[in-house]
Amino acid sequence: MKRFLYLLLALPLLGFIATSCSDDDDLPDVTLSMDYSGATLTDGVFTVEQGDTLKINALKVIPAEGTKPATLGPVSYFIDGFYQFTSYEVPFSCFIPTENLKVGKYLLQAKATILQIDKTMAFGVFSYPINVVEKENPDEGNSGESGTDIPNVRVTDHE
Repeated sequence: MKRFLYLLLALPLLGFIATSCSDDDDLPDVTLSMDYSGATLTDGVFTVEQGDTLKINALKVIPAEGTKPATLGPVSYFIDGFYQFTSYEVPFSCFIPTENLKVGKYLLQAKATILQIDKTMAFGVFSYPINVVEKENPDEGNSGESGTDIPNVRVTDHE
């Protein structure tokens, strides 16, 4: 009888736990677009000559067709998991100087707050490998290209 009583007391708690879990259908339905310069992007890898600056000129959020408007909140940038800084203002730009980086491979990561009307606040995380190479002509300025890419973003409802 005591076990039955404990089960009855536990049922409301189980209901609360089940309803508090988020539903992936409430996550924003968006794509991010990234404008960059100062590097070459090939097969998802940035190549930057040592001493040049990789610039993320702008991050933009694009709502899926038929969905409501969306925007970005603060965007934090990391190199190899180490926090660099947070951009709070549109266009959420980022400058990564490479003069103090040794020739080698690094990982650029970004975490963006994503807000869309009638959706749960979410966080989008994406990353790009960076390959820092020796500068071919040290007398040249920034030798990288510029372009736009659509990062592969993982959207979650928790940080």
